[in-house]
Amino acid sequence: MSALKHTLTAESQDFLDNLRLYLFSSGKKDEEVKEIVEELEDHLIEAEKRGKSVSHIIGHSPKAYMEQLSSEMSFDFKWLSYLPIIVLGVFAYVLLGDSIRGGVQYTLLQVIGYPAVCIILVLFYLRMFKFLASTKLSKTKTIITTLILGILPILFFLGLMFANDMYKTSVVIKLGATGNIIAALLAIAIFIGIALWSKTWFTIVIPAMIFLPEFLISLTSFDKETKAILTISALFVTLIIYNVYTFKKAKKENRI
Repeated sequence: MSALKHTLTAESQDFLDNLRLYLFSSGKKDEEVKEIVEELEDHLIEAEKRGKSVSHIIGHSPKAYMEQLSSEMSFDFKWLSYLPIIVLGVFAYVLLGDSIRGGVQYTLLQVIGYPAVCIILVLFYLRMFKFLASTKLSKTKTIITTLILGILPILFFLGLMFANDMYKTSVVIKLGATGNIIAALLAIAIFIGIALWSKTWFTIVIPAMIFLPEFLISLTSFDKETKAILTISALFVTLIIYNVYTFKKAKKENRI
């Protein structure tokens, strides 16, 4: 099967990748998506052997084909269980960062706002993934859309920070030194739990890259400005190392 896969044209392979993303973003069962994509792949391989293009199988509107296929599949309600896991993951990032800086203190607006922002972003991203999978954009529009998707979470959380400073709601959670240590351990436990659930090291490696340098630097006797500079520098260096590693790994596996 893997040998046949390489015979597909770029157009056919792109369509299969987009179809997989579209159905995945529509909340369909992984098993059904995999089965449909593999079946369609076989049809495309046979069509290409006869000199026909992807449009011969799906028609001239990939979007219409995806929508029709999606409407014939049932929604996987297991997807709803992902929302609390995502909220927990974001909560762990916030909690670990604040505990390292010794300031776990949240207002009512933050307690309500963080989960709300997470849910809004997840629903928005699912909608955007469906749009990107079913719509052919120019290179410029694709770059702009990708940048917006990358910046959007930052803008949302910055907006929450400004709203919190502006409205000054009451503090409902405030931890001391011991509480901060417990909070950090809880956040680490959440990362490990999600890693075991998802069967990937991603949720452990990324937090370690982000927070471990900051924690180690916080133990030094440098002044506040020097610590800030070292923390930012360490973050950039670790991200570069990680990106280089993943690129070389992907290249070695012939994925790029």
